[in-house]
Amino acid sequence: MRVLSREEVVRILRSKLNSASLPDFIKAVLLFGSIARDEAHEKSDIDLLVLHEDMDIKDPVYRRRYLYKLVMNVLDDVFDSVTLIDMEFKEFIKPNIIRPLLLNIYWDAIVIIDKKNTLIEFLKHIRRRIKEAGLVRVKDGRTYYWILPNPMQEVRLL
Repeated sequence: MRVLSREEVVRILRSKLNSASLPDFIKAVLLFGSIARDEAHEKSDIDLLVLHEDMDIKDPVYRRRYLYKLVMNVLDDVFDSVTLIDMEFKEFIKPNIIRPLLLNIYWDAIVIIDKKNTLIEFLKHIRRRIKEAGLVRVKDGRTYYWILPNPMQEVRLL
């Protein structure tokens, strides 16, 4: 099976997810990972971050399972492998701590759905702040890590 281009994946995701009647609590869906970076290979999966607000399911395992089934029903087996993670929308915009995975998502994410119409500008802003703060992302094989300008010192991005 051929590897779909980033543009093809984005087009399919936007078409399927925008035409679906997703629940109101889903505020955004972002594509991240190797496909968003245009580094996909035949074993690449589709990495999605679902941002939600006021969702009734508090247990993270049940919540993620519910969201995964919801998204997979919409995508209708178009993709072989999908990985889904989720966050509260407000935690994405104003996190207490920015861990490396979230930093990578900020850097790589492609907005698929944005019901609040704020994420494109937010991502431009946070990417600018990452550069201004002097953080440098280094690729090591298929993985990435971040070098801080002053190790062991706090870096404020937001």
